[in-house]
Amino acid sequence: MSDKYEMKEGQGSLWHESNCSVVRKGKIKVDGEERYASILKYTHPDGSEKYELTFSAGLLRINTEEEKLNEKSPDIYGSITFNNQAYKFGGWRNIRDNGEEWTGVKLTPKEDENYQNKEQDEQKAPF
Repeated sequence: MSDKYEMKEGQGSLWHESNCSVVRKGKIKVDGEERYASILKYTHPDGSEKYELTFSAGLLRINTEEEKLNEKSPDIYGSITFNNQAYKFGGWRNIRDNGEEWTGVKLTPKEDENYQNKEQDEQKAPF
């Protein structure tokens, strides 16, 4: 049995990045569709710099404690699209023993054609 962490499909983690900034933001037309994009600048501890082009997958919303339906509701959520597939995005705030914060994330495919009509009811629901 291995103690190595294995990432599951549709799940992951995000962390705070203090050596990164958005240096450009705008739109790029790709395959006939205007897409929001950003150029990120990373500065390594050795002082070297790296630039990365990122495309927006969708807007996210903060789920306040008052808005949450239950303790399993995500802290941040939204509808995103990646590779022409629609997903529900949920993110949960976590804190390591050393005080470091990170966000556990989960993507759930939207397969229900009537999802748009139910979005308000489901957006805060647990996965």
